[in-house]
Amino acid sequence: MAERSRPSGLSKTMERTRSAIVTAARDLADTGAEITMPAVAAEAGVSEATAYRYFPDLVSLLRAAVMTDDLVAVLRAATHSDDPVERIGQAAEILGRAVLRRQGAVRVVVSSAIAKPSTSKDRPARRFGLIEHALAPWADRCGSAQRADVAQLVRGLALVISAESLFALLDLCGLTPDDAVAGLVTTARQMTAAAVAAIPTGPATG
Repeated sequence: MAERSRPSGLSKTMERTRSAIVTAARDLADTGAEITMPAVAAEAGVSEATAYRYFPDLVSLLRAAVMTDDLVAVLRAATHSDDPVERIGQAAEILGRAVLRRQGAVRVVVSSAIAKPSTSKDRPARRFGLIEHALAPWADRCGSAQRADVAQLVRGLALVISAESLFALLDLCGLTPDDAVAGLVTTARQMTAAAVAAIPTGPATG
């Protein structure tokens, strides 16, 4: 019986170690400090070799540590309207603020996605889920003939409501963080307003 209990104990120890590494990465990301595997290992109180045993690279660690916030839940709590323009503006604000909060870590993940797109296919799922939830009350009133138009709007908004667009406004346009987020919000609202005016809908249901 004692031998059978050892794997369970080992598993709990491993889980505690993994959790400590993830927490350390998240804490460093929240400070805005440069994120490196040696820095995370030191913060977690483990060796760098141990950190690499749990995560093969820094990007996989950062995905586990800082790319797991439920932004849809944040939007659900924040919005009290079915107006798609208002909702998409809130979605842009939520994503922009989430990126700013941990932008050092997000920059590492974005850089990896650009360099190795095949390893990052699941990364945009958060923004698409957020956009689709924001548009859902309006999209549900669009007929089947408008599905392609709605899908095109979602794809267009995914180019705007994104870390890449926020970084372009910060780095290339020289905007302040607040102005950069406001830029995302304004552009997303304008795109959505134009689409709502152009795409016919039926009566609200429910």
